Amino acid sequence: MFTVDQAFNRRNDRVVVPKDEEAPPVMTTKHPAGVMVLGVVGSDGQKMPPHFFPCGLKINTEEYLKVLRRVVLPWIKATYPGQDVVWQQDSAPAHGANKTQKWQKTNMPKFWTKEVWPSSSPDLNPLDYAVWGELERHACATPHPSVEALKASILEAWANMSSNFVVKSCRIFRRRVEL
Repeated sequence: MFTVDQAFNRRNDRVVVPKDEEAPPVMTTKHPAGVMVLGVVGSDGQKMPPHFFPCGLKINTEEYLKVLRRVVLPWIKATYPGQDVVWQQDSAPAHGANKTQKWQKTNMPKFWTKEVWPSSSPDLNPLDYAVWGELERHACATPHPSVEALKASILEAWANMSSNFVVKSCRIFRRRVEL
């Protein structure tokens, strides 16, 4: 999840002034607008274009399955035609739901079942421990005036992320699992 306003540490904002009235106000947004993004990467460096969920949408099993059917699976088939791709995802509730697992068994036969993914280990996913941080570092380097500006920055940072970075991030996965 990325937000329009950057989170700043106000303790780092120091101003020395003779009178309190001369200190510039520090304005923050209490509940900044944000976007939720689904990203998919391949261990060969391929990147599915980011999928932006509508603002305010709760990602439940039905919504997740819609995206798997309409966006992810077509991208996998187009990017890896005729190949047996191993689909791996973390243990988010929508990912581990029985309905999702059943659909994946039928449509993505080489997927990691919820039993294979180590419990309480979301940080094993290359997107979580490497890709999202890199994307945020570039896309959120400056505050955004709108959700559309944030989306544009995310798309640009995603497009500029090197396939070599994605490959290296995925290679680290095995070591992280074995720890």
